[in-house]
Amino acid sequence: MDLAFLEGGVELRNLRHFSALAETLNYRVAAERLHLTQPALTRSIASLERELGVRLFDRDKRHVALTADGAELLERAGEVLADAERLSAAAGAIRARQRDEVRVACYGVALAELTHPVIEAFCERYPSVTIRVHEADFHQGLAPLLAGEYDVALLPLNVDMPGLTRVPIFTEPASLALWKGHPLASAAAVDVTEVFDQPWVTPEPGLDFWVGGRNGDDDAPTVGFHARSAQDVALKIAYQHMVGLMPLSATRMFPHPGVENVAPKEPLGLVAAVAFPEAGHSPAAPAFAELARRVARRATGVPYAELAR
Repeated sequence: MDLAFLEGGVELRNLRHFSALAETLNYRVAAERLHLTQPALTRSIASLERELGVRLFDRDKRHVALTADGAELLERAGEVLADAERLSAAAGAIRARQRDEVRVACYGVALAELTHPVIEAFCERYPSVTIRVHEADFHQGLAPLLAGEYDVALLPLNVDMPGLTRVPIFTEPASLALWKGHPLASAAAVDVTEVFDQPWVTPEPGLDFWVGGRNGDDDAPTVGFHARSAQDVALKIAYQHMVGLMPLSATRMFPHPGVENVAPKEPLGLVAAVAFPEAGHSPAAPAFAELARRVARRATGVPYAELAR
């Protein structure tokens, strides 16, 4: 980590305050986000300006704006904060190994109805290991896993990704999710291209699957929103009249009265998998993945699922 920017005693805390104010350009909003009082935030910014010898903001009673110098330093401050987060994540991974701790990230439905028996089986097999389960934010994608913030991820993942070991557990159908009252909501099956002219909500940008396998095509649908969670997907469909694809298990685990699920005419399969970093992973990660496969082989517990081979 390059700490040259911190010479002169600049603290990461003050940089975080600077970044929050630069993003909101509102002392009240930034202070609330940081759980500070406005006077405390004002003092922090003033202290940072003194330490750097640079005026970061132009402000009066009504307006706050970044100066040109402030805008230039904001990018560098972001790099330093990102470096600090990566350093903290790496330290967390070391502490986890020392404490026999495994941090499990659940993306969306994770392993559906298998999630609990897999985690329970791991706890029984390794009673000295502490399991920490986290709900992952779709907006962050797999970056926290690759950065070492999590040891293992449970998620729908149809393709291999650089830097990750992917262990498929089962494949399940996906359904087309429409808002209640949509003209096609009562259909027995729908061609996904019939709704390409409507905004789509996706849990993960950039992957073809979530837009009917047509990402980047001239006739691909427009992505209206990238959701943060499975519930967020349902809310956008129900109340903002978007459309999207959902694992069939999501219709059982996260039912919503404003969402109708219809089978696509061309079946689409989602692969539920255990994933962990290829390099520097926790020693427990491969064991977790293998145990998940054993539990799945005994009895999937997931309707309509086909076990991975």
